[in-house]
Amino acid sequence: MGGDAISIPLSFQLTGARIGLRPPRATDIGGLRSLLRANADHLRPWSPAPANGLDPLSLTELSRSIARQRSDWKRDVAYVFLMVAHTERGEPLIGRVALTSVTRGPFQNVYLGYWIDGGHQRRGLASEAVDLALAFVFGTLRLHRVQAAVMPHNDASRRILARRGFREEGIARRYLCIAGQWEDHILYGLTGEEWCEPAARASVDAQEEAAR
Repeated sequence: MGGDAISIPLSFQLTGARIGLRPPRATDIGGLRSLLRANADHLRPWSPAPANGLDPLSLTELSRSIARQRSDWKRDVAYVFLMVAHTERGEPLIGRVALTSVTRGPFQNVYLGYWIDGGHQRRGLASEAVDLALAFVFGTLRLHRVQAAVMPHNDASRRILARRGFREEGIARRYLCIAGQWEDHILYGLTGEEWCEPAARASVDAQEEAAR
């Protein structure tokens, strides 16, 4: 079953066909601040309110956040990735994938969260990012289970999880405070035995499509 903490260097990256995932760096502060500002309205309906009245977009808070995320990475307790697009003019930031509360021992679990720039939605990029993250969880981290929580009316995220085999495990009432309101969330789970790599899933999807 495994269970021991592992060490993955902060130089580690995940590369997909159109996007990449990498750990945050101190040099990302300006770009991340611009991205979050541009997506403030897009993300507000799904994001917990800032704690203690702090401004999460201040240079100080972003610097602390990135430092904490890099420390968590080194301690095998959480892995936050910045999502970048592969373009001819570089790799601009377009989102984030967070794997948090890594639990070893008999649980072998992690929590998945993600968001993408509003201008890059409906292109399959978030799905590609989740595929990369799941391969990292079950392959590199050698964890057994991924859990996610999604608000019932977040149809886009629910479709992404459903297509990857996540099971609905129930409703968590008043689970998180979002925009000042305690919101219900649907809990999803996926184990390593249930997960299949994107290539295998694409083959299954193609067979199902041909059978219709």
